[in-house]
Amino acid sequence: MNLIVKNLSKSYKKMKFLEIEILKNIQLRIKSGQKLALTGPSGAGKSTLIHILGLMDKPTIGKVYINGVDCFSKNDKYLCSMRRENIGFMFQFHYLMTDFTVLENILIPVWSIRNIKLEHARNILKKIGLIHRQDHYINELSGGEQQRVALARALINNPKIVFADEPTGNLDTNTGIEIEDLLFESISELKATLIFVTHNEKLAAKADKVIKMLDGKIIEGECDESLY
Repeated sequence: MNLIVKNLSKSYKKMKFLEIEILKNIQLRIKSGQKLALTGPSGAGKSTLIHILGLMDKPTIGKVYINGVDCFSKNDKYLCSMRRENIGFMFQFHYLMTDFTVLENILIPVWSIRNIKLEHARNILKKIGLIHRQDHYINELSGGEQQRVALARALINNPKIVFADEPTGNLDTNTGIEIEDLLFESISELKATLIFVTHNEKLAAKADKVIKMLDGKIIEGECDESLY
C-alpha cells in the first residue's frame, strides 16, 4: 500500500495555555513494498509519527493518504477496519497479555474470527520456531521468544503495512539479529510495506530509505517535493 503524508503536525496540551508540538509539518511518501527506517534521538517524534501513520492516533493538522484515501476524513469505524484488515504492529515493549497463552496472544487482533485463523496462527508459530510453546504463558518465555510472539501477532492478519517500533531495542545482539531476519523475511513474503523505528544503524541500513528526525521534523532523507 502506498502512503503519503502531507503537512502533518501533532500537538498536545500540557496545561490550559501550553501546547507541546511533537511533529512539525511532516511531508513523506512511502511506496508499496518499501522498507523505511525512521531514526533520530529519543523525543524526536518517531513513535508519535508511526502511531499516526498506523491510524492509532490522529494528527492535529495534516493528511495521511493510504492508497489515495484521506484516512482521517473517515469515521472511527473505517479507521478500525483499516487497522484490523491491513495493518500490523510490533512494539519494543511487546504488550503481550500475560493471562493468555502464546497462541491466544497471536489471535488477539482477529479474536472475532479466531477459529478461522487458528491454523494460520499455528503455521506462523512453526515458521518462527515456537509451535512447541503455543500453550505456554508469556511469563514462561524468554525476551527473544516474547518478541517472536509479538512478530507473529503483527502478521496474523497478513498485513499490507507493518509498523515496528524499536523491534530489537530490548534484545541482545544475537537475538536481535534473529528477530530482524524473521521480520524482513516475513515482510518480503507478504510483499508488505515496512516502517520501523530504530537507533540501530546496522538495522537502519537494511531499509530502502532512511529518514532522520530531530525535534519533530524530518532533517535528512529523500523527499520529492513534486509529490505534494
